[in-house]
Amino acid sequence: MLAIRNLALPFALALGMLLSHSTDAAEFSWKTDEAAGTADLNYDGKPVLRYQFGFDTSTPERAVETFKVFHHVFGPDGTQITKGDGGHFPHHRGLYVGWNKTSWDGGAGDFWHCTNGAHQRHVEFVKQEADADHGMMTSLIHWNAADGKPAIVETRTVTAKPFPIEVAPGYGWQIDWTSRLESQRGEITLDGDRQHAGFQFRAANVVAEKNNATYLRPDTFPEQPAAFEVNDATDPDKHINLGWLAMQYPVEETLYTVGYLEDPSLPKPSRYSERPYGRFGAFFKTTLKPDEPLTLRYRVIVTTEDKPTRAVWQKRHDAFVQDLKMAK
Repeated sequence: MLAIRNLALPFALALGMLLSHSTDAAEFSWKTDEAAGTADLNYDGKPVLRYQFGFDTSTPERAVETFKVFHHVFGPDGTQITKGDGGHFPHHRGLYVGWNKTSWDGGAGDFWHCTNGAHQRHVEFVKQEADADHGMMTSLIHWNAADGKPAIVETRTVTAKPFPIEVAPGYGWQIDWTSRLESQRGEITLDGDRQHAGFQFRAANVVAEKNNATYLRPDTFPEQPAAFEVNDATDPDKHINLGWLAMQYPVEETLYTVGYLEDPSLPKPSRYSERPYGRFGAFFKTTLKPDEPLTLRYRVIVTTEDKPTRAVWQKRHDAFVQDLKMAK
């Protein structure tokens, strides 16, 4: 039996623990290693996020390992809970965004599998912030076509904050993700399918070895722990516009819950995908027009809660939507 290291705590106590912890000199900090191609966000000495930005074409193997920019995610205990290069479906890596059928007049690129020369390449850091309350990074990323020139320029901002919960250690992570996409090739079609496009999360490869990810959805969608796998050929408009989706899975001895919250103003239909091996997220089809950037906004919440309810996750999504409104 899995030994889960979660002890129930009253919410007021959990919040108090978090506030007390935050005043005991615990702060976010960044550490960038240009040679390794990593930028680590730490909190109180433990990793929270790792931005993987290295790009190396010295060998075919290194080119495959570095053809995509992504973020690793860690639990509040410092355990890495996302997958990197290799493993089952090697193109799935941490938190990432892309469309496998990206096309424009005279060209196309697969920015999901990054085949035939298409790749995502970090260009520069625009901004980094870190203090007791949050860690934030903005980076510039080129989605380069086979000619080595960008089809899309992405400005990505990722912010992490402590998120109060009712179980030890009293907090998880709130990760706010914004990707601003700008066309460099006229009108660009962003297309694909729910398995190979959009903004998605991939759990650690150990989940794929056991196929033991389970899911929780809004109350108008199936109430079943097993992944709800849609046949795109027969039901393309099934399992759409959920708004939020939560996945739960164990790594080592700890059970993690990851919530995926979507900005409701994004293009519709938003087609959601779940897999028992731990990849989940959503995608939509749209046209990226010159001088009309597309901004993607999502919130990812990482906790060590055992059984968060639908009502709890709905409130969290409502709070995210309210934050988006206040930010405008």
